[in-house]
Amino acid sequence: MSRKPDPMHLLAMARPASLDRGSRISADDMLFMATAEAPGESSRRPSRPRRTLLAAPASRPRSRLWVLWAPLSTAAIVALVFALVTNLASAPAVLSPTRTNQELFDLADRIEKLPTESGAYWREVSLDGNHLSSGGYTLMVVGRHETWQPRDPKDLGLTQVWRQVSARPATAEDERAWRAAGAPARVKGHCENSGPCDSIPIADEPKDCRYTLRLDPTGTYPDATVSNFTMADLAAIPTDPAELMKQLRAYHEIWNGRGFTQPFEKFLPTTVNLLGMPLSPAQRAAIIRVLAGLPTTKVVGTVTDPLGRKGISIDLGGEGGSLVYSNKPRKDLPVYHRQILDPGTGETLSSVSYAARTALGATKGEVMGYQARGPESGWTGRPASPPKGCKKGK
Repeated sequence: MSRKPDPMHLLAMARPASLDRGSRISADDMLFMATAEAPGESSRRPSRPRRTLLAAPASRPRSRLWVLWAPLSTAAIVALVFALVTNLASAPAVLSPTRTNQELFDLADRIEKLPTESGAYWREVSLDGNHLSSGGYTLMVVGRHETWQPRDPKDLGLTQVWRQVSARPATAEDERAWRAAGAPARVKGHCENSGPCDSIPIADEPKDCRYTLRLDPTGTYPDATVSNFTMADLAAIPTDPAELMKQLRAYHEIWNGRGFTQPFEKFLPTTVNLLGMPLSPAQRAAIIRVLAGLPTTKVVGTVTDPLGRKGISIDLGGEGGSLVYSNKPRKDLPVYHRQILDPGTGETLSSVSYAARTALGATKGEVMGYQARGPESGWTGRPASPPKGCKKGK
């Protein structure tokens, strides 16, 4: 029975020529002999050409230095094989774990270094929409409100209010149904009590604009849903998330001072309203990072808001609520809320309510109401006085 060569014998034959001159075995021969297989093994594998080896003379005296050379050769061979295997094997890719709400962290990273805009006035256009089912079709009833907040409290602030809301078909299909019904110029609104219900005109825009120009020496910002702000207060909001959290706790104390008793954790989602205020990109990035880290926050995905703009929809985990159709008899529809953010700036696009179930002429997931920031919102120059198309109010 044949067997594999003795490795120690091979190592001895692989000595350097300076130690054993006249040896005719090469490193290739040694490697082939070390991997030679028994006949039973080779019969199960494809044959390969074999080389003829010339044995070294058996009578040559051997130096005692081979005992030191053998382990060195073994180590060298092992190192060589290891190096070859290491170079041939591809290194595994290192993947960073994805954080919860990664889309919001990415949004914060994108916007924090955007240039800070400026202007003499912060213009805020608010469009309120509400679902109305009438005559077999759906309408959206829209109102409009606008403020021009001066950066300098010595300047006059402008407020514009459209006192007459308008209604228009919610979709192209609803418009066809409205026309099939005779295209009525006015429709009856929801009755939330037993009194008379005013009719609503079908129009593209709200009507009857009135304006006021007032001087406010305190420079108080009109949105107090988070805290009472001046323009200077808003400019001082921290851009570091840790410092921001300290400031938010101070806002929470003001919130509780108004009679609210909710804990700080439930107050935090309210700070999303800051994203519609005159802040720098770095300030918005800090707020978004705080919101992204809340356990109640969930990114829903990319959606189209009621004004047709693409945005990031987020669920802040608050309670839904209901849309009241009437009190006698009581009819209401449960709804859930989403905040939609601009993927380019991090600003609020819309706050939207959706039907939580199919009932009362609404389909589950249908937009039931919204508050959208008009595309004109942002820093601008001094407003026209008097505003075109507006009458002076009291």
